[in-house]
Amino acid sequence: MKTENEAVSKRTVNPIAERKKDTHKVPFREKLALGVGGFSNLFAFIGINTIARTVYVMILGVNAAWIGVALTIPRIWDAFSDPLMGKISDNFHSRWGRRRPFIVGGAIMMGLLFGLIWMVPEAWNQTTKIVYFIFMQILFYTCYTVFAVPFKALTYEMTPDYNERNRVMAFVAFFHKLAEFLYEWLIPLASVISSAYFVSKIPEGQKVEMTGIIIVTWLVGIIIMSGIGIIPGIFVRERFQKKTETQEKVKLISSSKEAFSSRAFQILVSIIILNVLAGILASNIDHFVMIYYMADGDIALGSIWKGLLSSGYAVVGFAFIPIITWIADKFGKKGALYFVYSLTVFGGFMKWFIFTPGHQIFYVGTVAIDPVILIDPILCGPMWVAVKILLESMMADICDEDELKFGKRREGVFGAVFTWLEKTALSLAALGVGLSIWLAGFNADLGGDQDPKTFLIMRLFLSGAPAITALIAIIALKFYPITAEHAEETRRQLEERRGRVTV
Repeated sequence: MKTENEAVSKRTVNPIAERKKDTHKVPFREKLALGVGGFSNLFAFIGINTIARTVYVMILGVNAAWIGVALTIPRIWDAFSDPLMGKISDNFHSRWGRRRPFIVGGAIMMGLLFGLIWMVPEAWNQTTKIVYFIFMQILFYTCYTVFAVPFKALTYEMTPDYNERNRVMAFVAFFHKLAEFLYEWLIPLASVISSAYFVSKIPEGQKVEMTGIIIVTWLVGIIIMSGIGIIPGIFVRERFQKKTETQEKVKLISSSKEAFSSRAFQILVSIIILNVLAGILASNIDHFVMIYYMADGDIALGSIWKGLLSSGYAVVGFAFIPIITWIADKFGKKGALYFVYSLTVFGGFMKWFIFTPGHQIFYVGTVAIDPVILIDPILCGPMWVAVKILLESMMADICDEDELKFGKRREGVFGAVFTWLEKTALSLAALGVGLSIWLAGFNADLGGDQDPKTFLIMRLFLSGAPAITALIAIIALKFYPITAEHAEETRRQLEERRGRVTV
């Protein structure tokens, strides 16, 4: 049985070989510069949700359900700001391009605001803390939108080649996984800094734990989000800078309607929502399960295990980047996704047995390590690599379909929709975590002495969310229409109409 890519090569050998001479490869230096943008993007995308509950719930004592609500509210603003930024980016023209000026400016501003989010005075009452948190999030995510939407659009337009898009996205995925390897260690690092900090230097009325949080978040904001985030805006070329100068202006409402008229886009959007909802829901609840169920309420130990788990996901991600890319080249993007989603269904089932106390513990110095939790990333980690490489690559294919049908390059609009859906699903999952923890009857004052029903509800969410959503994604993929052969024919028609886009 022929794979979809083999079918393309046999039916259109000469045209493809001819085009590959001048349009196939993206230079390594540009892939690298684009990839490091993914490093900053991941920290900005997940950073607030990663730290918020530890800071506001566990340290500052704010109600978990209210923090879930606070994490969701900025998505109302994003529903306007993300599509607006997509439109602005698609219509903007300058000597530096459509995307690059916004990437640089957005990166600088979001880095500064990230540090300010955690400068909340501990003496404030709960209502004031929540209002401050919501207001600072809105400012931060506005600047993140200025950065992320053009950055996402830039990744879509790097190359017209169906398989080279996978390799471009693999660079972004590599740095995404590198960030994932590091970000869950922010809380343990803050704890170390707090313990090492001289008590006499801590401002009066400030908890010791907050000292480390403030130092770490400012370092992340300035160095990672701002310093590294500007790199793709400086070193990556734009392929459609000249060709779009004379195209008709992109209109927001009509463009959004036309985007959602695509069956491929509808299916991809559904899969994106499923992925983020399940992943964030599980990755937030597992932190509570490890601290209060497995580590008997020891926040420091549970956070170390959480950091170890995230590092495991990153290591598995690094290992699977070339594997997923190879599978996609050999069996097509849908074939690779079928494989990883099937693995995730089994991994969700296994979470019930992995995240339980009583495993054999090993010690590294004085730190207790539960090695069984590392089974989880082996089963569920490959999905996140595939998502980062293949869904982004598939979105680029959809942008070609859109140009063929409507005659415009508007990666900004598609990037805006993608970014908003990711953030909305992230916040809905955060709201779900807060509500589920509240409904389960979680009480931080009880430590590890929670009601058994509380742990039961948490574990059901932890195990069921990834398994069920992965199963639904498999079903949705059955109806996704774009294959390698289909994408190659679209590219051929586009190049006949407006010429080739060289890289």
